[in-house]
Amino acid sequence: MRIITPEEIEHVAWEGALKPAGQSFGIGVTAPPRVTMGEPVWWPAEQALESETGKKWTPPAGGQRYTLVRLSCTLHPPADARTRYMDVTLTAYLRPHAAVGAAVAHDLYPLRLTAETKGKFTVSLGPELKFAPAVDVKLGEIGAEIEFHRVFPVIQAFGLGESRPYWQFKHDATVPLLGSQSVYMVVAASEQAGGVRLSVELVATVETRYGPIRVGLPEEARTHLSKLIS
Repeated sequence: MRIITPEEIEHVAWEGALKPAGQSFGIGVTAPPRVTMGEPVWWPAEQALESETGKKWTPPAGGQRYTLVRLSCTLHPPADARTRYMDVTLTAYLRPHAAVGAAVAHDLYPLRLTAETKGKFTVSLGPELKFAPAVDVKLGEIGAEIEFHRVFPVIQAFGLGESRPYWQFKHDATVPLLGSQSVYMVVAASEQAGGVRLSVELVATVETRYGPIRVGLPEEARTHLSKLIS
């Protein structure tokens, strides 16, 4: 299966202005930044790995169910030219739907990209459900290819093997922290989990003429960003 990452969000889950976390000096004067949150997209592991080769995929040992998930967001240019994003954190909360068992991030992509890394990438998702450069894939091997567009300058993932993975996007002096970005993860859930409840959160630090402020999604956005994914 070949997955082409859209360069713009195709299906919007929520769009609107971020709200300050607590009282921030000057927030009543400057317009809060606006973001678009994409609908999470997911593929069962069998669908992602078997559709091209026609071969039967054998899951890794452990009796877990695996799902490939894509999350996306767009940071729109602030209305005030003197305002810029300093950092943004996109967090995925994974919970077993049946309130038993566990759901964790089996793998994350990207794990780390720096401002020196440029261009587009083709990433492989292999039989062990780990992301790797596409050049490492053997001809005819079961797997999926993901075309990944790098937009944000510095990306670092955290929470591998945990139920609260997150990506931090940081400002770089040469490339603004703006535009649409997607990230991927493989979610592993125990059979008794009864599916996985995914909730998405976004918070940011914004530099304004009044100093840095911390902003995040308003409460009304959260109901649009909670999905049963498997």
